[in-house]
Amino acid sequence: MRYLIGAIPDWGELFKEAFRCCKPGGFIESAEVNPIFNSDDETINEATAIQKWNHLWNEGGKAFDRSFTEVENDVELLQAAGFVDIQVKDFKVPVGGWAQDPKLRQVGRFVHATIANDLEGYTLLLAQQTLRWPQDEYQLFLTEMREAMKDKNIHGYLRNRFITARKPER
Repeated sequence: MRYLIGAIPDWGELFKEAFRCCKPGGFIESAEVNPIFNSDDETINEATAIQKWNHLWNEGGKAFDRSFTEVENDVELLQAAGFVDIQVKDFKVPVGGWAQDPKLRQVGRFVHATIANDLEGYTLLLAQQTLRWPQDEYQLFLTEMREAMKDKNIHGYLRNRFITARKPER
């Protein structure tokens, strides 16, 4: 299962169904991203657009009764479904070209381009139907968000999680 963010109303039920469908000893893999921006040095705290982005995803999830931050509970839900040998790999994926490591800087630029190119596609429904932002406020948010992601003084990242889990033999 990959990048089903916002598509699943009940992750616990999904994992139970995956457990039912797996053969004994079989594995599942889940790869998800948490769309909430983080920073280890708190530089996102001063970026108003990023705070609005985070608010948008948190409130949008509540309004649509869907979790956009499923990665926060997936281990417990997999255990509750009956899976064992759960292996978790979390990655901090930079957004923008701020990372010191050249490979991470390249990844960050790619992630920035991906989000910036479809920023409206990611946010329009949530902004218009959930928070009911006026059009001019929404357009300003888009501009400010694109600028914030380019700012190398803002060290924002998204957390990607990859999980494998096994159905017991018996």
